[in-house]
Amino acid sequence: MGITVHTLDARNNFFLEVLRDHFKLTPERMHREIQGIVRSTSALLAKKGVDYGALRTALAPQQDRREATFLFNIDFKTSGSYSYPVHQRLLRLFDRQSSHSVLHGDITDERRWGALEQADEELVRVGDRQFESPMLYAVYVNNLTDQMLAYIHGGFEDYPCYVGHVDTTFSSIFKASLSTQLVNAYVQFRGTIIGQHEDDRDALENIDLVGLGFKEAGYTVRSIPGTQFMLLLSYKIERPVVQGYEADTEFSLNAISPIALPLGNCDIEIDPRKFEYLSTNKSKRLEGLGLLGGHLDQLREMIRKRISHNYIYSMVQDDAHGVSRFNIMIEARPADTESWFRALVGLEYKPESERLRLITLF
Repeated sequence: MGITVHTLDARNNFFLEVLRDHFKLTPERMHREIQGIVRSTSALLAKKGVDYGALRTALAPQQDRREATFLFNIDFKTSGSYSYPVHQRLLRLFDRQSSHSVLHGDITDERRWGALEQADEELVRVGDRQFESPMLYAVYVNNLTDQMLAYIHGGFEDYPCYVGHVDTTFSSIFKASLSTQLVNAYVQFRGTIIGQHEDDRDALENIDLVGLGFKEAGYTVRSIPGTQFMLLLSYKIERPVVQGYEADTEFSLNAISPIALPLGNCDIEIDPRKFEYLSTNKSKRLEGLGLLGGHLDQLREMIRKRISHNYIYSMVQDDAHGVSRFNIMIEARPADTESWFRALVGLEYKPESERLRLITLF
């Protein structure tokens, strides 16, 4: 079995697009190039004592975990870094047996989407603290249990600039806005922080390029060249596919196949026996999605819509079985429960017949 590509970021990183266009590479050649980058990155991480395969929960969405954004007022009067003390505290609050991707940055609502108004409405705030300016400092963390989220929130309560957190597990205007403004800071992998360094630095060096004090917080520091980090270790906040950014899905498919088709043109194949099995053995999942007692066409349509409004991850080219597959996350808020629910869908990519075959749902 080939390497599982947990995520591939061609949405915020144009390296592959430039490589393809400049050298006029065919999809077959791009497939080999991407596979080569994945193998070399995995090998480099292994030399540094990090198993790329073990980074899955930090790099791909988890259907049973939460994602949250911690919001801070910016003290414009201070001359020092306002990000450093935030991360020094956050790093000490992380469970050293867990793994997370951390994104951060200054956020505004210049596009007038109403994103900050939505955040203010959904904010789990500390006391009566309020946003003090139209610009905030945001830290986004994935792969959180309810207990982890509560612990981090409690650990920041006495931090004066901390306003509160917003649950960003499910789709929202605020979450989409964050995806356009935040950058990947680092991956916390148990007791190790994985970051990036300059491409022209010796690949075997390990530095804290962002200067957030990882060693001071008690972590081992590992870094890889920025091009590899941004392409393969950058968590992508889920958002609708924006026109002009379809290349992200194209290259993600190219990682597991020399043929990269527009997924919207592919028929979704669901075996009636598979749907019957799901109705019997995965009834809680279908019930949460509002599909229990429904028809497989409803599930097919839900998958089709989600493919056009999200990204794919956990891409695998399984040469032993002649199968290329990937995962997507679907979500719904049924009218009868008004509760958000999401499930992971595994699909086989069959470009020769322009089909996507449902493998599993959980």
